[in-house]
Amino acid sequence: MTKTIGDTILRVEDLQTELRTKMGVFKAVDGVSFTLRQGETLGIVGESGSGKSMTALSLLGVLPKPAGKIVGGRVMFDGQDLLTKSEQQMRRIRGGSISMVLQDPQTSLNPVYTIGSQVTEAIALHRDVPRRSRIGRAIDALREVHVAAPEQRVKDYPHQMSGGMKQRVSGAIAISCEPKILIADEPTTALDVTIQSQYLRLLREIQDRSGLSVIFITHDFGIVANMCDSVAVMYAGRVVEYGPVRDLFNNPRHPYTRALLNSVPTMDRRVERLYSIPGQPPALWDLPKGCHFLPRCPFAEQRCETAYPPDIAAVGLGAGAHTARCWKLEDPTW
Repeated sequence: MTKTIGDTILRVEDLQTELRTKMGVFKAVDGVSFTLRQGETLGIVGESGSGKSMTALSLLGVLPKPAGKIVGGRVMFDGQDLLTKSEQQMRRIRGGSISMVLQDPQTSLNPVYTIGSQVTEAIALHRDVPRRSRIGRAIDALREVHVAAPEQRVKDYPHQMSGGMKQRVSGAIAISCEPKILIADEPTTALDVTIQSQYLRLLREIQDRSGLSVIFITHDFGIVANMCDSVAVMYAGRVVEYGPVRDLFNNPRHPYTRALLNSVPTMDRRVERLYSIPGQPPALWDLPKGCHFLPRCPFAEQRCETAYPPDIAAVGLGAGAHTARCWKLEDPTW
């Protein structure tokens, strides 16, 4: 089946989020920009602490309080800037138009309420459905994510279900109100390989049926290759490379993207020691003055120490189709 991708539904422009702590004010999201089209899957990848989840939480306005605060940028959804919305207005958007699946179903499901009551809660908040019809909608949502015997499962509690089934229930809550955008924040982290494959296949089926747009946050390039149409690579709160997934895999332009891809084991090559990126991601309170990847980059130059590079179009590709923030792109031989 050929995937149908429509017009832009979400446009993020220069998003900036700060965290205020005892150690100072730090930029957790530093000028992030990307677009999402109808039916498209955008992957956001990077090491832990790169700003992936903080970006997602910023889109929904659910930052940790009082430390987190959005200080700049625009999040355009259906022609409206979400950053100008009141908390009451955002409550109608969260779960109704934009939903999120968290990485740990153990914490996203309430252990003292039945599965049915947790699914119907979202329906009651966002859809004008009579009380008697809500449980039917909940059963349909569970059936859509392939939960066996949903008529019985709506009466169960989370502890009566396996980890994979609880993750499916989280997915059922997210899609129960037929949102336009689904944000999946590492939803397969707690699942074993077999269940992970089933869950990814399920997400793809739902997307094909409904035309859902998906933002998939992960650190797994294998998932990106199988699920995503475009990808944004994040490092220290910034997008360092952005473009179509095929272009990025075939022609990675930023040294960090190349290092991440080199870290993925391959079955067709025998090596004595797997590659690992030297050093650690920088602390937000101790970022290098120039390029944030400078201390770990084997290709660093003197200008990398003084100025952060702008978005530069990848050589040989259409301007704007594939960009990276690296001074090496100005070298035609890179």
